[in-house]
Amino acid sequence: MSDANFKTNVTSDAFWLRTIYTVIFIVVIRLLDLVLLLSTLVQWVSRLLTGHPHKELGGFCQALGIYYQQVVHYLTGCSDEKPFPFREWPSTLTATAEENVPTSPDQ
Repeated sequence: MSDANFKTNVTSDAFWLRTIYTVIFIVVIRLLDLVLLLSTLVQWVSRLLTGHPHKELGGFCQALGIYYQQVVHYLTGCSDEKPFPFREWPSTLTATAEENVPTSPDQ
């Protein structure tokens, strides 16, 4: 790498803007870890009390997983497209969410 490329990159507004977004999304992903922990506990309690997972929460968790993937792709440079709130929250099909969520421990 030449000194000219380095100087150009360091003085680039796009580089520093991406750096700011990276720091913000690192904080977001840490918060997502807490949401994941809480939703896991709620699903566990739901299975304990009712024998099956909470369907609405399952749909949210599926969207959360897609969002988590989008954030990771942005942070690692696999994608330049910023995730929510810069684009729509990931949507999931209810039928797909129901098919992927087992209703009994035997499945």
